[in-house]
Amino acid sequence: MEYLQGDSTDLLKYSQDVNCHFARKKCKDVIVAARKLMTSEMHNTVKITPDYKLRLPKLPAPASEQKVKQESRKDEVTMENSKQLSAWSLCLPACRISESVQQLMELALNTLCESVGSSTQCALQLFFTVRNVFQLFDDVVPTYHKENLLKFPHLAAIQHNNCIEGVATFVDMVPGFRKLGAQCFLAQMHVQRAELLERLSTAHNFCNLDDEDNYIAANKAVRQVIHQLKQLGTVWQDVLPVGIYCKAMGNLLNTAITEVIAKIMMLEDISSEDGEHLHTLCQPLIEEGPLVFIPLAEENKNRKYQEEVPLYVRKWSTFKELVIVLRANLQEIVDRWADRKGPLAVEFSSSEVKNLIRALFQNTERRAVALTKIK
Repeated sequence: MEYLQGDSTDLLKYSQDVNCHFARKKCKDVIVAARKLMTSEMHNTVKITPDYKLRLPKLPAPASEQKVKQESRKDEVTMENSKQLSAWSLCLPACRISESVQQLMELALNTLCESVGSSTQCALQLFFTVRNVFQLFDDVVPTYHKENLLKFPHLAAIQHNNCIEGVATFVDMVPGFRKLGAQCFLAQMHVQRAELLERLSTAHNFCNLDDEDNYIAANKAVRQVIHQLKQLGTVWQDVLPVGIYCKAMGNLLNTAITEVIAKIMMLEDISSEDGEHLHTLCQPLIEEGPLVFIPLAEENKNRKYQEEVPLYVRKWSTFKELVIVLRANLQEIVDRWADRKGPLAVEFSSSEVKNLIRALFQNTERRAVALTKIK
């Protein structure tokens, strides 16, 4: 038509690359939407169960696969069975994730679906944009939410789960994201451990408990520890996967009782009144500590795991044995040692038991005899 001059090729180039222009605009919109989701509030959550699955786009079979002939139905069934993944592959444990992260995953998968059937250049642009979304998540979320992730244990648990939800589509990125989630949650664990130890530091090393002020301070410290554990249980139990929850709470309870054991073992003189007071102070930890592991109604199938407190609290048996010794007489202690075969010998060395005996009992002939039996 000679409407355009012969050397005017801009419109022609534009029309030839029209798919790329569309893809470029689409990719920009996806990144903007993704960043908005990453900087939105994290505390609105949705419950994920093991049978929850996002729909992945259906990919065409490779050309080489289409040429494979079926030798027999029996061979086909055998091959299918040998190649099938477990029904639980890439499934998440029951937990809560941010609503914004679920929306982010839907955005990513919808973008991947658009790439299927597009021109090669357009499909590549869309595919790598989705990868860029996840890389952006790695950079933006820990930085933008840094203060709140350290301040609020609830958000740290959600972020831990968000990172195990994230990138099943890009398997090579999974380890990095899981590490990101673990680092966030471990930082929160350090904060909680420091708080527990800070509370116990106000107990005046559990010394001279016949002094009313000392006893009140020690009792308050123990009650605060139990309160902190219960509060964490409230915000974490419905959020974290059961296994992670039990390990986290077990670790924190273990931190508390390990500190209490260390303080008591350092005492050089424990009067009978002090022994009674120490026993009374430790009882709430023994009675109420395990309650944080009691499963929610919908987790009843996990009860057998959650009632095994020593499985998650390494020093639990040691602590219980120490509490028994605080009220035991010399013969009972010797019996529990049982020539290195009793429960006391499992938890303490002979030197530790001897130091406990010296702290708890006056220097008498009976004490000397008992000490000779702790070998």
